[in-house]
Amino acid sequence: MNMNMNMNMIRYWGSRREAWPRMVPQRSTVSKVFGSRAIERFRSDLTLLEAATRNDDVENPYVRLLKQSTAALLNSFAREGYPYKAWEIKTLLLVGLVSERSATQKAQILKQANEACT
Repeated sequence: MNMNMNMNMIRYWGSRREAWPRMVPQRSTVSKVFGSRAIERFRSDLTLLEAATRNDDVENPYVRLLKQSTAALLNSFAREGYPYKAWEIKTLLLVGLVSERSATQKAQILKQANEACT
């Protein structure tokens, strides 16, 4: 990661740089935010910042789901009118962890919501 990058800003959905929502610190772990079931698929120390900036999501539906879920969670806090609440996003991620097919479906649902953000 480029250490010169302003840590209060990340590149997320819509290719725009935006302030990180204060509701979830960048250094929060995926397991703390999404629950202990996330540890089954991801490192226990994986942070939201790392999850949001991953680029290995092309072939792995679980990583794609995590990246979309992280962006959705950020959008739910940062954008008024975002169609999903934090608890709904967490539920979609947990349901998606059941199988690759489910992960792909849930990631697509969240991707559509994320890309619709303005």
